[in-house]
Amino acid sequence: MSFLSKLFGGDKDAEKTARDLLKGLFGENAKKDDKPEEKPEEPAQENNTSAPADNSSDAASSGPSGDSWGDDMPAEENQYNYNGHFTAYFENIFNTEFAAYRYEKAVLYEDRRIVYYFYSGDAKVLAVELMTDKSDARKFRNDCRKAGLAYVRFYFNHPGWWNTRSYVVRRIKEALN
Repeated sequence: MSFLSKLFGGDKDAEKTARDLLKGLFGENAKKDDKPEEKPEEPAQENNTSAPADNSSDAASSGPSGDSWGDDMPAEENQYNYNGHFTAYFENIFNTEFAAYRYEKAVLYEDRRIVYYFYSGDAKVLAVELMTDKSDARKFRNDCRKAGLAYVRFYFNHPGWWNTRSYVVRRIKEALN
């Protein structure tokens, strides 16, 4: 039994119609304009913290500012258009937006997992983890939860995740509340 036969429950007419449609779309005689739009190929997962190759202002402005994901770099400040290392980008946000808190940096694995502990007075109130998208955050996140410590993480090398300033600030504020 073919896939189409299973899909259409043995309805030969529906099966033939689908087969003809597929041949028209993907067959040798199909016009280029008739083919469905192809999705762009996903970029290879790399441990790369540099900006995408095309970061011109025209390419950067078409992304959804305020949201931190998508194919196009948002015009808003983000870790990729920031003039410095990704840790400097986050630390700049910590220093300007969360100046009321003291923080300490703990490097778990150089350029793979870094944790910032935020303090209000002497009390540890938040753990912000920066990590590659290949790392496993469950244990540390669960340890924070068990200890009653607020936790938030940001992947710094996931394709299409920009970590815009507003996104980072919003997530940290939510975690602190």
